[in-house]
Amino acid sequence: MDSAPEKISAFEKRLKRQVIGKPHRFLAVVPLGFEQTFVDELGFIGQEGVEARDANSLDVKIAGDGKVEFTAKLVEAWKIVAYSRIANRILMHIADFKAENFRELEKKAAEIPWELFLDDGGPARVDIHVTCKHSRLYHSDAVAERLDKILPAPSTPQSLFVSLVDDRCTLWLDLAGEELYKRGHERFVNDAPLKETIAVALLFEATRMALAPAQSGAITLIDPMAGSGTFSLEAAYLANDLIPGLCRDFALKHQPAFKEATWKFITSHEPPASRLFQFVNIVSSDISGKAVEIIRHNVECSPLATVAPSGPAPVLDPQVRDFFSYTAADIADACPGGTSPVILLNPPYGKRLDFDAPRLYTRIGRRLAELARDLAPFNKALTVAILAPKDDTRPGSRYTCTANLLHECPALDPGKNTEAKSIATSHGGFALNAIIARI
Repeated sequence: MDSAPEKISAFEKRLKRQVIGKPHRFLAVVPLGFEQTFVDELGFIGQEGVEARDANSLDVKIAGDGKVEFTAKLVEAWKIVAYSRIANRILMHIADFKAENFRELEKKAAEIPWELFLDDGGPARVDIHVTCKHSRLYHSDAVAERLDKILPAPSTPQSLFVSLVDDRCTLWLDLAGEELYKRGHERFVNDAPLKETIAVALLFEATRMALAPAQSGAITLIDPMAGSGTFSLEAAYLANDLIPGLCRDFALKHQPAFKEATWKFITSHEPPASRLFQFVNIVSSDISGKAVEIIRHNVECSPLATVAPSGPAPVLDPQVRDFFSYTAADIADACPGGTSPVILLNPPYGKRLDFDAPRLYTRIGRRLAELARDLAPFNKALTVAILAPKDDTRPGSRYTCTANLLHECPALDPGKNTEAKSIATSHGGFALNAIIARI
């Protein structure tokens, strides 16, 4: 009979050969429309000694609908989980097989060596998410019930994503646990909060737009409708080289292949995102005193509270101020030296907030056009990133936020400005246009 050490050794060899040592397919779930932004972010996720690659060497494929597939070794996927600020989830491909009936599904699923991916004997269960399309097995709950009987009970909750498309079953294991937009520390929110992942995607796009074509230089970020402060907080994390998952746990840490020493090595240095995100000043404000107090609370509950005020990176100090009170001189004063100003805006919109959103977007467009004009004598080009709800094109509809915005500030329109782009996305159940432009 084998001794316990020999059994452990044999299992470790299986893990190394079948899980750790060979490449796997992974699926990144990202904000809709920002698939290429995530691919570009991969180019900044690399560090000495961990087989740093560019995005192309990861065999990346944009699948659309907020999904990006890539091939990598498990440790490289851990690195992406630790450092990506744009991905919502990173899923590891476990298996795929044909399943036309429940007997075939159960048989093929039972053949998978689950002990390599999930520990056993714990009090938790695997949360199974099933989608079915064009398949004989069309009842998602019934599929989940069959798989639940086969899967081991892990020590901590894990998630498995299952898709049945054209009778083909594909299984993906979640490496993150809670969605990655959750940074792991207490965060109060105001009305209609913005997810951190889409906020960073906009930051990424706006910064590149502001610094094109050189792709180098320094940025002053202006967040004048800060709300809960998502833009400002994420910019401050970047400016202070804070790892996004510093305060949180990940599902991968509770899977059999996890190695604590490898994880510590991966997270010992921040990837060189600072080559792009050089924020020398962060101007954060909101017309609501309540919103400003929320931001201050969120700073105090985050790793930013430990950043020395005398350090080289900006410290977040939100103020009560109306966006429409900002002048070109105010913006120029906030931009030392050759710093480029970037304004990020997530104005309120939708039926959940009771006000005239189209009229607000008219005022915003008019004000942005005025600021861009008045900044010309200061030799400053203003870059804007703004979220605007897609217009209701049904006859008689007056919900015309994007149209009103572009009418008042034509420089935001990609059809009229080559240094403008619009990305179709969604957030909180609303279809949005993410407009980024140098005006």
